[in-house]
Amino acid sequence: MFLFPTNHSNDYCLEGRLVGHKNAINCLVVSRNGSMLASEGCDGMRIWDLKRRIQLLIPPQTPAVRNPADSVTCACWITRHEAMCETLCYGMGLGFIGIWQQQGEGLHDFDAKVLRRIRTGKEIMCLTYDHTGEDTRIASGTRDRCVQVWTFDFKGPLIPIFSVELATTIPCTINFNCAANRNILVFGMYDGEIHTLRGTDGVIIATNNAGPLMYASVDTAQTLFLMDNIMNRFSLHRLDDAVCIRTYNTNPVKTFPKQVAFGGKATLVVGGSDTGVVYIFDKNEGTLKQVLQHANMGQVQTADCKTYDGTHHSLIFGAMSMNNMEPTISIWSRKQDTVAKSADHPLSALKNFVRGIAQLAIAMALIAYVLGQYNTFSLATLENA
Repeated sequence: MFLFPTNHSNDYCLEGRLVGHKNAINCLVVSRNGSMLASEGCDGMRIWDLKRRIQLLIPPQTPAVRNPADSVTCACWITRHEAMCETLCYGMGLGFIGIWQQQGEGLHDFDAKVLRRIRTGKEIMCLTYDHTGEDTRIASGTRDRCVQVWTFDFKGPLIPIFSVELATTIPCTINFNCAANRNILVFGMYDGEIHTLRGTDGVIIATNNAGPLMYASVDTAQTLFLMDNIMNRFSLHRLDDAVCIRTYNTNPVKTFPKQVAFGGKATLVVGGSDTGVVYIFDKNEGTLKQVLQHANMGQVQTADCKTYDGTHHSLIFGAMSMNNMEPTISIWSRKQDTVAKSADHPLSALKNFVRGIAQLAIAMALIAYVLGQYNTFSLATLENA
């Protein structure tokens, strides 16, 4: 009866699709300010202006480097709070690491700052960065079980800090510890080992095991991580000891790696599927909140879920990672949260309060009217009797 604002399960709606890739899309990463999306796949790199929904110009790739068989496998945006421009770092299947930086009027163009092949040229599985003070570090994990860390000053080449080869672990996800020691977390594909590497020399100082995993994602506070656990799909774990807290069952048909991420200010779990959809779960309750349809079938990689504090705006990007499906990118946007807006805007809260009082008055008037009609009917009945 009372129409107060309430949350509902269909928070995200399709906002649009990006078309331009000719082959499977391996990775999606959105810039920290939400203005650009980088999509990487078997046919190279694309950078999208999300506001105008257009592709931005990228540096030309020479045939010697841009081998048609060499796909882009991973990427990360490097953001400096004091800088206006964004920097994109990416890794390739034949071991090349590249860095592009925004330039030109309106920052709509990119310039290639770094392009080099690392170690033995094995596939770069994961990349991450850390920017502390004036020091920016980049870390990579490669198919030959190697973890490397460099320092990068945005002007010159990468300067190596250390390189270590793990005994059995193939890195699938890598993260810098947010603490001052700048230790590195390495998640192992298949074996589920999670190593903590000392930030100065790469020596392993701690190891946990979460069971078989294909992909992992660490929350901003670095207390929890999500992973694709192969068995029933997604699970939530404590970072300090890798103990499983909760699972999110999607009944997977195939064991292809599917990306999973935190969303909605770390209240949601967002993950891909092998049936063409993106799942959204409530992180704490484990219940399925919404299913986003990307395609009728096929493996979906959800590579990023970005929440913008202060505007209550969240985006989810999904793409196909299979060659036999149309390589489009879907963008879902979360609708404005009326309850949250009311909390932040006193005027909106006042309007909701007045509306509630009005609805209450109408309800009371309806009740009084019904009671009056009932009393009138009762008196007429007695008179007839």
